[in-house]
Amino acid sequence: MKKILVFCLLGLAVVGAGVAVKRRVDAAGAAPVVLAEEAKDPLPADGVVVTYFTTDVRCPSCLKIEAMTRQAVEKFEKEGGGGKVVFRVVNLDRPENQHFTDEYSLVSKTVVVSVREGGKEVRWKNLQDVWLKLKDPEEFEGYVLSAIR
Repeated sequence: MKKILVFCLLGLAVVGAGVAVKRRVDAAGAAPVVLAEEAKDPLPADGVVVTYFTTDVRCPSCLKIEAMTRQAVEKFEKEGGGGKVVFRVVNLDRPENQHFTDEYSLVSKTVVVSVREGGKEVRWKNLQDVWLKLKDPEEFEGYVLSAIR
């Protein structure tokens, strides 16, 4: 009887720990990841595309980078960007998006700013330093806005 009770208590502890971990992950911002179709949305023939490359695993820092990048794009547009800047999120864990890893030589989650002219990408810049500027929102914003300009 004692062995059965110990076994049941251990099982209950394991289930409880699993529930706690799931709640913590959900609370940490396991936001819905953009679907691959959104990576295929039409891009402007002329303009700037700001892409946050992510994966299925979304840590709080990843979500913060996405949010701060989106805010920088919105600020640029409010200041007279003229609707020529598009922000998108691309999930690199989707097989149809893996070509971006080679095209931009990606090694981690990052922001890429690309310029399009005549329907083609003419240049791009990987803003890998977003990770280093994460703790300073003003520096982060300036870094992204500088690349967009």
